[in-house]
Amino acid sequence: MTAARAGPAYFDALQAAFAWDVPPVSRDIHPDDGMLLPVPEGPDHYFEVGRSALRAVTAALLAAGAPAPRRILDLPCGYGRVLRTLRAAFPDAAVTACDLNRCGVEFCAALGATPADSADPIDRAGIAGPFDLIWCGSLLTHLDRPGWDEFLTFFHRVLAPGGVCVVTTHGAHIAGLVRADPRRFRLGDARRLLRGYDRHGFGFAAYQRGRRYGLSLARPGWVLDRVRALPGARLVFAVEQFWDHAQDVVGWQRPGS
Repeated sequence: MTAARAGPAYFDALQAAFAWDVPPVSRDIHPDDGMLLPVPEGPDHYFEVGRSALRAVTAALLAAGAPAPRRILDLPCGYGRVLRTLRAAFPDAAVTACDLNRCGVEFCAALGATPADSADPIDRAGIAGPFDLIWCGSLLTHLDRPGWDEFLTFFHRVLAPGGVCVVTTHGAHIAGLVRADPRRFRLGDARRLLRGYDRHGFGFAAYQRGRRYGLSLARPGWVLDRVRALPGARLVFAVEQFWDHAQDVVGWQRPGS
């Protein structure tokens, strides 16, 4: 399976397959939530990002032939930009919110989630699972290769048999933004990022020299190879620029039923 671009017809078909109406979500946004971006759409864009994530999750679940999840992990949950939509779409599911930002986790608990502190490395967080659905929006996008290995292995381990994990990555779209303006993301070495991406299919540059977090770019083939290396992983979904028309989305299923 290779990544593809999703056209309007695909979104229409997906919406038709999305058989339930999502109840209204909480409009309460934490004052420290940095995801409330100054865009022309204002707060409406914030909530559309949550709906976009739900479309990705729904598509992956449908492709996997998986039922509605009963146990969900949102990592990193932030201040619940996506979590609130997952809670509304799957009201009978137990949702675990995990993030290094304790304030964000507490805010998600107020939205009805079970709080879980993250840790570095993630195995120290004590999150046992198993989960029927894992949503990981914009985490791998900020990690170098060791971080990818750490979290992909962790997610696969805490998936329930038959469970589905959905992750987002930066691909050609974000690479184009970096090329157009190397200073856009305030990276320490944007040239190194693009060089790795162009030559090897993966590139990373830290925001500050010596720090773990930065910006990663990954070609679809490079990402899919990492997913296929997980024991028994069944690739079920891979589409470029699917989340908020910006990030690529990949989903896989753990073997079992």
